[in-house]
Amino acid sequence: MDVRKELSVIRITGKYLLGFRQSYLSIVRKSAKAVVLANNCPENQRSMLELAAKTTQIPLIYSDLTARELGQALGKPFGSSTVAIIDPGNSSILGEAS
Repeated sequence: MDVRKELSVIRITGKYLLGFRQSYLSIVRKSAKAVVLANNCPENQRSMLELAAKTTQIPLIYSDLTARELGQALGKPFGSSTVAIIDPGNSSILGEAS
């Protein structure tokens, strides 16, 4: 699965939240369908997201993109270590989520 391509589709047709805090809260509130993590996501944030996702049954998608590349895939001029997918739109990213 090409995460960069799927995120660009979500940017146009879906809904998402950027950043650790928003992603964590969307997991806790069970509003996220999945969460994409950058390969350089800090270990403490990664472990908190893994624990929350495990208890709420929300899939995590580990990408090979850096935080900067993750932000650029969504058309942002800054990086983000996590992206919560609220509505995938026309993207097929949830079919590939583990």
